Amino acid sequence: MKTIRIILVAAACLAAASCEKPSDVSENAHDAQLKAAVEQYVPGVIYKIYGNLADASEQLYTKIAAMKEAGTYTQAQIDGVCTNFLEARKWWEQSEAFLYGAAKTYGIDPHIDSWPLDKDKLAKSLSNAETIADLAQDGAGAVDEVGAASLGFHGIEFIFFREGKNRTAAALNAEEDDEAFSGRHVTGKSEIIFAAAVAEDLRNYCFELQAAWDPACPEARRTMVEDELELNTTMVNGLTYGENLLKTGQAGSTYRGWPEAVSGILVAGCSNICNEVANTKIGTAHYVSSSDYDPDYIESPYSKKSYEDFKDNILSIQYSLYGAQGAAAPLGNSIASFLKNNGWGKADAMQSALVAAIKSLDDAMAKGAFVDNPSSAEAGVCIDRINELDALLNEAADWISKL
Repeated sequence: MKTIRIILVAAACLAAASCEKPSDVSENAHDAQLKAAVEQYVPGVIYKIYGNLADASEQLYTKIAAMKEAGTYTQAQIDGVCTNFLEARKWWEQSEAFLYGAAKTYGIDPHIDSWPLDKDKLAKSLSNAETIADLAQDGAGAVDEVGAASLGFHGIEFIFFREGKNRTAAALNAEEDDEAFSGRHVTGKSEIIFAAAVAEDLRNYCFELQAAWDPACPEARRTMVEDELELNTTMVNGLTYGENLLKTGQAGSTYRGWPEAVSGILVAGCSNICNEVANTKIGTAHYVSSSDYDPDYIESPYSKKSYEDFKDNILSIQYSLYGAQGAAAPLGNSIASFLKNNGWGKADAMQSALVAAIKSLDDAMAKGAFVDNPSSAEAGVCIDRINELDALLNEAADWISKL
């Protein structure tokens, strides 16, 4: 459950090996290589993924808004929304190794990706004629009426997925039959009105993420975010988060030097999501007896895509280390290559730990959905492998911070 994000701070020396001296390279040469790695990472990973997320969220809203306008729903429409939802969800999960910055500062992460969904409150909201009328007329402007615990990805997921499958047209053209809605006579029409408003709200905040990082964000999106929505797109220093990171060491940037900037990427970014995946997303349910756990407290329980979410989170770390979204191996100007080329003795171990973490998730996924068996041995292996990667990420950050 995403209520608090724990940001780990690298220990002074986790082990003797982590205190080894860097190779004999001048300080300026180290800075030049780290600068090149950040200049590759910011556009190649952050701008790319946030741009794709903004595109996919816009398409998702457009499709749900068309369903709202139609009033009756076909299976083709529903399937199209489900495909689009999973696409947007993928880009969001692949962004979680850089939640530091706009996603954290502006509260975007908890706003669009909190769980569990409060189905009881949602049932009350969707059975309230006044609330539905407000959502129908004002869209995203009225989402506060349904409460924060009903918003974002998981509110939309509940409307369009059940038991790991796309909702049927028959279900969405009838009354909601979830137990929490019993006796409330909530129609599929009300659910789609709600989903359209939440999808509009989601799109707005995904636009803000793109604009707050990328100075080359499409102007129409930036204008919408700044002028119509009156949301933030720059830091107090007047820079976007991308500009702030790229201007490390210059006047105005919050980063004093390149070792500090890259250590932050590894700890506040990569380690943070490692810890959350292993010990919150998986661990919270894994260590509870099968008779006591509540499936609603598992992320993505309705689509049953939890392991896919977790894998995308670890891929977010891979792309951050390798220097580009989709990269299967480290680019020459990447954090992973810097560590390897400058003599960090655990560079190969971290690479192996990354591969092992992803394999553990693939192995678990092959056995079935996490929500169906969170206490499985495979889930336990995932926790161990991801925590092993986490420890090495912190050691790498500690080593770089001493340059």
